[in-house]
Parts: sequence; C-alpha cells; structure tokens
Amino acid sequence: MSVDPVHGSTAGIERPTPEIKRRAVPPPRSADLGNKSVGSSARVEIAKPRNNLIPQLIPEHEVKVVLDTPTNNTLVYKVLDKQSGDVVLQVPSAAQLRGIHESQELLRRH
Repeated sequence: MSVDPVHGSTAGIERPTPEIKRRAVPPPRSADLGNKSVGSSARVEIAKPRNNLIPQLIPEHEVKVVLDTPTNNTLVYKVLDKQSGDVVLQVPSAAQLRGIHESQELLRRH
C-alpha cells in the first residue's frame, strides 16, 4: 500500500472574493426650523422626569426582630408596613413556628 503526498498548492482553484455589503446611511436629521434661517439657534427643551408618584408607589416597611418565646431562643423577623402596622413578611412563618413548638414538645416527652 502506498500513500501519495498531499500537495499544499491550490493552483488552478479560484475562489471569488466575498462581496462587501455596504448599507446606505441616512443623512442626519436636521431640526425643523420652520421659517427661521439656518444660522439662528433652535431652542431645545428636555423633559424632566416626574418623581412625585414614586414615593406613593413604594411602600415603607419596618423590620422587627423578636424572640418567639422568652424560654425559646428562636428569633422571629417581622417586616411591618409602616402606615398600617400589618405584618408583610415573617420568618419563620407562623406554621413553621407551630412545627418547631410541636417538635420541641415531643422531644420533652421522650
């Protein structure tokens, strides 16, 4: 079995040069000056953001950290709404606290 050497030359093979695609760039927009001459300055007004609604949309909260019971060292984090005083979030939740209490009671019995 014999293997012929591979020639690195690509003579006789022509490859077309890829065509460069050029995109038409639109001319820059000029400000509508109406009847004013080109040399006069145009007045530009920048709209200012209105932040007066933002404080009303974002509620303010207060965080309280308390012990579950005086004998138990479980910390409870409560996030309260400042205006109404309602509990927004509690960690651990009331259901989790009940489970903790029940498991502690079962451990005391045995």
